[in-house]
This record gives sequence, C-alpha cells and structure tokens, in this order.
Amino acid sequence: MSIAIHSRKICPVGLDFLKQLVTLAELYQKRVMISSTLAELLDASMVSQLPRFDLTQLNLQLDLELIISLGGDGTFLETTHYLKDHAIPLLGIHTGNLGFLTRATQAEAIAGLVAFFKGDYSLEERILLALYGSDVPIAFALNEVALVKRDKVNLLTIDGYIDGQFITTYRADGLIIATPTGSTAYSLSCSGPIVLTNSNSLVITPINPHNLALRPLVVADTALLSFVVKRHNKDILVAIDGRTIPIAMQEELVVKKAPFLLKVVQFSDTTIFDVLREKLYWGLDARKQ
Repeated sequence: MSIAIHSRKICPVGLDFLKQLVTLAELYQKRVMISSTLAELLDASMVSQLPRFDLTQLNLQLDLELIISLGGDGTFLETTHYLKDHAIPLLGIHTGNLGFLTRATQAEAIAGLVAFFKGDYSLEERILLALYGSDVPIAFALNEVALVKRDKVNLLTIDGYIDGQFITTYRADGLIIATPTGSTAYSLSCSGPIVLTNSNSLVITPINPHNLALRPLVVADTALLSFVVKRHNKDILVAIDGRTIPIAMQEELVVKKAPFLLKVVQFSDTTIFDVLREKLYWGLDARKQ
C-alpha cells in the first residue's frame, strides 16, 4: 500500500517531516509517493528515491490508503479539490499560518501515523458542496461557493430559492453558500455564524448587503439552493474554495450537498472549541497578558 503526500512549498519543518515519514514508512513496509508539485521543490537526491504522482490523476493510484496535505489550509483545500470522490482518507499537517483545517503538528503527525499504520485512528466525515450546471456537477467545494462581482462599484442583484421556494432578492456585493467546515472561513469574515461540523446544515451569507436587515440564513443540508443573477455590469465570478470560474448572465446556479463525503483522519481528541480558543482567542482576556 502507498502513502501520498502533497505540498506547495517546503520549509525546514516540512522537509524534516518528509524524511521521518520515509523512514517510518519503510519500517511498516509502506511506499511513499510525492506529488509532482512537491517533487519540483526537493533536491534531486531525495526526488530520485520517491515515485511521483499526478494530483489530477488520483483515480490511477489504486493502492493509496492515505493522502497527506503538508502546509496550510490552502494546500488542504487544493488537495480536497483533486481528491473529489475517491474516498481516500486525508490527513492535514500544519506548517502554515492559521490552520483551521490542518490541525496536526509534525510531532503529532509522526506519532499519529504510527497509530494509523496499526489501525488505531478515527475518520471525521465532512460534507462538500456541489455546484451544478445543466444537471451536471461542475465543481465541488469543502468550504464555500461564493458568487462575487468583478467590478467594484455596482451591487449584484440575486434571486435566491430554497427547494423551489423564493427566499428573497439579494442586493449585495455577493453571496456565500458555506458548509459547516467553511463557516469559519469567508462566511465568518462576512458576519456569518460558526456552525458545528455535525450540524447537518448550510449557511447562506450575503456579502455587504444593501439592506442591513438581510442576515445570514442557516438551512438544512438537504436543501436544494438555486440562484439567478439578475443584473450586473459584467459576468460575475463563482469562487469555489477560492478558485474562480466565470458564469453567464441570467444563468441559474444550483448548489446542494455533494453525493459523497470527505474523510479526514483524526488522531487526537481536539474539538472545534479547542481550535476556536486557540485560533480565535475565545475567552482570552488581553488585560491579563
């Protein structure tokens, strides 16, 4: 069986982890593969020892039992984008900045991988969003699907529907449809609520709405959400976890829960509340620092 690892940049901590991973994998008779992106960042002596894989062709790697994202949340989201519905467990190792998604440190990861190879681990399932065009899913998002404008002046006018029922006409700089995982990302910066990952819900958050009474809306994750952009100067952009794609005017956008789940490897008993206290300084009294 093989372990795949992907990173977009390498630092001394990341390089040290990779060396430890290779040693550990040999002990448990596992093969370590590196993404072509990571291979370009390593020196020739290390690259020659490790086989490469293409993130865009994960379906060809039939013996993968784990894929590791080494870096920050952006690397984790990129890995998720290519992972899609391949049902390979994903482990995020934190060498970036904030680290809501990539929680495990290098030391925790090495100890956790020993447990993983022995079968002592748990999987946390995360829902994803699917963006549909003509009844065919065209993109998947772990955090959010955002409708955003290209120009900086005029508001977007967007009709929103839930299960065919008209919600309202949003006049705003844009609109965010977030998963519970994404509720601590872009949606949170636009005053959206923090939603627990097991809450079976989605969040619709307007970006700078013209009507201040137009607040974020929490809906069941079984809902079928559709949106029609009524008026704008240019074609708007749809941002899928930060990756943008253009859409045509008056095109209906359909967003709903994807038909598969992301399986995230968990080693510790760390909860979302532990993360919020650490990352957002919940309960911290600056006067006592």
